[in-house]
Amino acid sequence: MIRRLRRTTLLLTLGTVLTAIPPAQAGEIVAWGLNPFGVVTGAPTGDDFTAVAAGSANAYALRADGSIVAWGNYDGNGQISDAPTGTGFTAIAAADLVAFALDADGAITAWGYDGYDQVGDAPSGTGFAALAASKYAAFALDADGSIVAWGDDRYGQLTGAPTESGFTAVVASEYAAFALRADGSIVAWGDDSYGHLTGAPTASGFTAIASGLYAAFALRADGSIVAWDIDYFNQISGAPTESGFTAVVGGDGNGYALRADGSIAAWGWDGGDAISGTPTGSGFTTLAASGATAFALRDGPTAVPEPAAAAMLALGAAVVAVATRRRRPAG
Repeated sequence: MIRRLRRTTLLLTLGTVLTAIPPAQAGEIVAWGLNPFGVVTGAPTGDDFTAVAAGSANAYALRADGSIVAWGNYDGNGQISDAPTGTGFTAIAAADLVAFALDADGAITAWGYDGYDQVGDAPSGTGFAALAASKYAAFALDADGSIVAWGDDRYGQLTGAPTESGFTAVVASEYAAFALRADGSIVAWGDDSYGHLTGAPTASGFTAIASGLYAAFALRADGSIVAWDIDYFNQISGAPTESGFTAVVGGDGNGYALRADGSIAAWGWDGGDAISGTPTGSGFTTLAASGATAFALRDGPTAVPEPAAAAMLALGAAVVAVATRRRRPAG
């Protein structure tokens, strides 16, 4: 099932905050860890990918022209066959058996399993700036930084969503969701069984957030990592202690972070070689993880120019669908 939703509205200008975001760097996909439904062995070739996102049985990548590639050997709910065609998409997100994309005017396309109303209830309109997905709920940032939540409210992820505006990023796990304010403080809501909410740091100045099934992560301004929730697989105690990281993502039982040189640090559960199979070397620019499967983009030869609308989406997309290594502007 696919739903592409839009109405005619004006796109509000969040872009004034984001004009310094550098162009996306195209690269090739490297996949490792568990291989459910062929998501590792079936990863597409080429060096023109700018983002990657994954659910439990499928994965998705965004090409430099904004077209979407879907793979995995499961299409029971149209996860592959209903993936949108055409070009001009600027961000992707996925969780479990559902996926989402933003087009250049900020309209949301949703497809896949609709048992939790994440497809049928996806918001209409344009001007959305970022997406996040979990098994039961989905989230979008509007142009003013307010959060729209839809899907299933079994863990309070809909009714508990903050109502103010000014958020710059949103991420979600199966049980909880997290948002980053403009001052770098974190708001958490949903279920607190694993300390998702009470364990969230109270300081400000964080620059990125990420969430796995049992653990959540935040980056401080110096690039050091704060981890919280439950330490089942050493996702908390095993988190790197040095600074200088530029991005972080979480899987079900593990975490991954990018250093400034583009090398990857991995910790937590090593099922399916999710840790020991982590690629070595530098030059990686983007990370994504789902379950015990992980993906990275390795630097391609050229930067991909972003249209103005895509630049508006970059802030949220960097920590929602993927985590992207920050680059210093030239000069």
